[in-house]
Amino acid sequence: MTDNKSRVFTSGEVAQICGVSPDTVSRWFDMGQIEGYRLGPGGDRRIPFDSLRQFMLNHGIPLDRLEEGERRILVVDDDPYYLDVIPAALTKTTDYQVFVASTGFDCGALVAEHNPHLIILDIHLSDMDGRMVCERVKSRPETRNTRILAISGYIDDDEAKMLTDYGFDDYMKKPFSLADLGDSVEKLLAMPAAKIARPKSQV
Repeated sequence: MTDNKSRVFTSGEVAQICGVSPDTVSRWFDMGQIEGYRLGPGGDRRIPFDSLRQFMLNHGIPLDRLEEGERRILVVDDDPYYLDVIPAALTKTTDYQVFVASTGFDCGALVAEHNPHLIILDIHLSDMDGRMVCERVKSRPETRNTRILAISGYIDDDEAKMLTDYGFDDYMKKPFSLADLGDSVEKLLAMPAAKIARPKSQV
């Protein structure tokens, strides 16, 4: 898979990604609203990936076109079994980028580094309640549209129904089949941003 972070875009490519005209992108560039460089004195404008991504976040422009083709998934669980079998199952037939964390602290660091599209999050972590982790993820502008799938074998049906209040988008009870997990992952990654639940509070 091509590493998007190393890409550099022309004004025309930025215009297509943001849904504006190339002249608009040129004005953004010339006014210093979006950072980049020119090829030679007065040459063509070039805009690095990180600069474009930050500009889009600052102006509320959806990142879908910029990150098209990438699907980053973070699996967070303090059970080594699930940290082993879930990534193996997800990458067996699909080109997902999968990262793993065993604590809420490590989850926070990986979320800040990778801005995953989906987090598979165990509710009962050793250092932090998964519901608090979910609220923190949803409160970040960069990850407010991240889909979060709760997994647990220790909550009852009433607690499960309340998970959407914290920002969770779906729930699976342990133990679950890997086929069902794959179906849920595909469904969540296809979910329009407008339908994603929002946290009940900011942390």
